[in-house]
Amino acid sequence: MNHPPAAFTDSVAWYNACQHADPDAYSALFAYLSRVALHVVYDQPEAEALAQDCAQTALIRIHQRLDECREPAAFRAWARQIASHIAIDALRRRARLTFAPEDELDVVLSGAALAQPLLEEQTAVAAHLQDLYAALQSAPISNRSRRVVIGRYLQELPDDGLAALESKLTGTAVLPSHIQVTRAKNIAKLRQWPPLVALLSEMGD
Repeated sequence: MNHPPAAFTDSVAWYNACQHADPDAYSALFAYLSRVALHVVYDQPEAEALAQDCAQTALIRIHQRLDECREPAAFRAWARQIASHIAIDALRRRARLTFAPEDELDVVLSGAALAQPLLEEQTAVAAHLQDLYAALQSAPISNRSRRVVIGRYLQELPDDGLAALESKLTGTAVLPSHIQVTRAKNIAKLRQWPPLVALLSEMGD
């Protein structure tokens, strides 16, 4: 789901092309971000138009903050996170009540009431992801282990993609099976780490 065009499947190449303001790279990125946003706003009126608006905003933000992407190999996941947050913010804005003629007020109120449970759920998920990301940044594991855990569980990257990322970062051949072993060992360790145990307990309440 949410795959970029074939010409830009490599995050590093995509990042470098955007650094040089390659119009093809930005066009491909806009198409990808539109699909990411649509996954969030799919049930809204004129969802495709809203998703494209979110993608445009995300594209501008990515261009302005490109230097903040410290790992070009994770560029695709970084860009996806920005687009997702912008789409969630768009849902939040839509849920806010605006002034309306008295005869339309009941319609507005009922629509907001129907949208609120979905909005609350999506906002809660985004908040949980941010909390987990922050906790894992300080977890007592190696940088590679941190990339593997975050990449798999928070950024939903496949094992072969993570293996390719680690191969580029380390200059050595990393297989998907290596990623699986690293993940299994660190998940077992993190399950015993008190800060994460406490955070997961709070999320479950």
